[in-house]
Amino acid sequence: MYESRSSRRALFAIISVGIALLTVSMLHSGYSQSPSTFSVSSMVLGKDKPVSMAIDEKTSKIYGIFATSSGERNLLYVIDAAQNKVIDTIKIGSQKNDFLTDIAIDPDRSVIYAAGQHLVNENGSDIAYDTLYVINSTNNKFKRIQLYGETEEGKEGSLAGISFNPVTNTIYLGSLYPEGGKPGLYVVDGKSLQSVLIDKWQYGIKDIQLDPESQLLYAGAKYDNLISVIDESNNLIIDNITAQSPIAITLDKEKNVLYEAGSDGKVNAIDLKSKKNISSIQGESVKNILYNPNDKSLYIVDQNLTNILSKNSNGTKSMAIAVNTTNNIINKFETDFIVDNIIINPSTNQAYLLGYDGNNSKLFIVKPH
Repeated sequence: MYESRSSRRALFAIISVGIALLTVSMLHSGYSQSPSTFSVSSMVLGKDKPVSMAIDEKTSKIYGIFATSSGERNLLYVIDAAQNKVIDTIKIGSQKNDFLTDIAIDPDRSVIYAAGQHLVNENGSDIAYDTLYVINSTNNKFKRIQLYGETEEGKEGSLAGISFNPVTNTIYLGSLYPEGGKPGLYVVDGKSLQSVLIDKWQYGIKDIQLDPESQLLYAGAKYDNLISVIDESNNLIIDNITAQSPIAITLDKEKNVLYEAGSDGKVNAIDLKSKKNISSIQGESVKNILYNPNDKSLYIVDQNLTNILSKNSNGTKSMAIAVNTTNNIINKFETDFIVDNIIINPSTNQAYLLGYDGNNSKLFIVKPH
């Protein structure tokens, strides 16, 4: 929930460097200069700020975590992607005690998994417990699985990414602690809800990418500057790949390529056989990446920090682009909303992005190109 002072200073340094860059028109020279524009529609969701989202492929429902202007982060929006409308809002626990950060779906069991923190007053002190929330999507009942807790004041880390393996019924949660705490990767049995912590990193895990067919897991260790390859059958690290501050990772299983986005705005394509970068794309402030195997395109969500940090700017703040295997932009979408999240419904091939402009949140529906 909180990052260390040193990590905050590093963030400001990254922003200062990013302002000197151009936005996505400045990307790699291999890019097409005149990409097509995505066909995009949108819907206003409300005044709450989006945090994270996931899609239930079976029901075409999108579940999003939202934060209110007063700082509450226990609110779930349920969006019918087929009808493009909000059909329900769910409050998980207490607005003062429960703070959700990331979300994953088990469509076969109608279960929502959310990473977050639960504040509890113990002997006069507020303890912040890193918590897995297990939510029944049919009746909205939930339970909290406490993983680690320490005094809330000064807590310098929390759970980060969350991912679910439907084949093994296992939940994975990254634990990111720049200072102290319990950095690592929690492995939670979906049936017993018992957890094991893999603690082989100094600072912990930011993002997780699963490959259920191969039983391999890719864990992005942001501050350790590496991506660990883990055998899910025994939770052992079988390889480490050097990467500069990885914040998001996605996989092209067909070509055996792992894409990773770093805090420096660069997106690298890593050949998993040689463990080497085979190409790079320079963005400004890349927030998310997602590979779509249906159209064999890499989607990149990039932000224009110059416009975001300018109070009077009404220009482009975020851009979503689709890149083909030769690093050419084939489609793009620009908006004056700040966009962080992207998901794809594989059955319809539509991409969804959540944006916020300080007053309203929007769901952008990007049609297949």
